[in-house]
Amino acid sequence: MFTIDDVHPGTSRDSYEAGGDLDHGQLRFLIRLLTAHSKLRATLFVTADWRAKHPSVSHPLLMHIPGVRRLWCEWNTLPEGTMRIDRFPRFIEFLKNLPRVEIGLHGLTHNRGRHPTHLEYLDASEEECRRSLAGIFQIFHAANLAFVPGMSPPGWYLSHGLARAMRDAGLTFVGSSRDLVSAVHREARSGMSGLTGTSLIAPQWISGGLLNFTTNYQATSTIDRARSIIDHGGLLAIKAHVIKRAGSYVALDGLGDEYCDHLHAVFDYLETVGEDLWWTGMGEIAARCVAALPQASIGKANDL
Repeated sequence: MFTIDDVHPGTSRDSYEAGGDLDHGQLRFLIRLLTAHSKLRATLFVTADWRAKHPSVSHPLLMHIPGVRRLWCEWNTLPEGTMRIDRFPRFIEFLKNLPRVEIGLHGLTHNRGRHPTHLEYLDASEEECRRSLAGIFQIFHAANLAFVPGMSPPGWYLSHGLARAMRDAGLTFVGSSRDLVSAVHREARSGMSGLTGTSLIAPQWISGGLLNFTTNYQATSTIDRARSIIDHGGLLAIKAHVIKRAGSYVALDGLGDEYCDHLHAVFDYLETVGEDLWWTGMGEIAARCVAALPQASIGKANDL
C-alpha cells in the first residue's frame, strides 16, 4: 500500500504547496505514478483545516528559548478556517476524480499551537480528541468528501484517549507506527516513531478495536527492503509526504522527481511478483479485517 500525508489546499502562492495546485502541483507526481502503474492504489491523508504556516522549525535550537518559542508558535499558526477544505471546491472535486485513491483523515489542524506544533494531539484530553473528531467530520461532510474510517495522526502520536475517541466515533484503523530501520522478519516489532512494539510487517489490532498499520518503507529505503518484506509475506507500507519544500525545510520523503523515480523502480519490481500480490489501501485492508473478526472480539483486543 502507498500512503501520502499532509494533503491540504495550500498552493504555491501560500507558504508551500500541498495539493492546492492540483495536477500542476505536488499531486502531479501521484498522477504520474497512477498512470504508469495500473494496479497501484493510494490512500491520501487529508487535514480538515490545516493551520501551520510552516511544517517544521527551521532553527530548532531557538525553541529552547521560552519567549521565542511562544512567539514563533503564534506566528506559525494560520487563522482558523484559512485552509478549511470545504472552502476549496476545485480541490475537493480534484480529489474525488483521482483514480484508485481513497481519502483518510489527518487531524483537524495538524497544529498544536505550541511546540512541538505538529503533534496536534499531544497532551490533548479524551474530550478534546472527541471535539476534534467531531470538527473533522463536520468539515468533511460540508465538503461532501467521502473518507475511509481511519486516521494517520499527525506525528504518528496516538494516546489512549485519542484511540478511545476514534473507536467510539466509528473509526476502525490508525496509522501510528513507523520503522524504517529494523531488520525484517515475521516477528519483527516497530521501534522508531509513534507506537512501538507493534508488528513491523502486518496490521495489528490495538487499543480495544483499532487496526494499526506500521509504515516500513520510504524514500531512504532500498528495494532490497521491499523484497524482504514481500518475501516474508508482509505488508509493504510505503509512505510519502505531499510537501517537499517549505522555505529551508526539505522533506526526505516529500514527493519529487527523485522519490518518484525511486517509487517507479519499486513498483516495477512489484509488478514482477505476480498475481498473488494484493495492491490495496488502508481502508480496504481494514474493511476486510473488520468483516473477518467477530464483533465480540474487537473490544477485547489488548491495549498497547
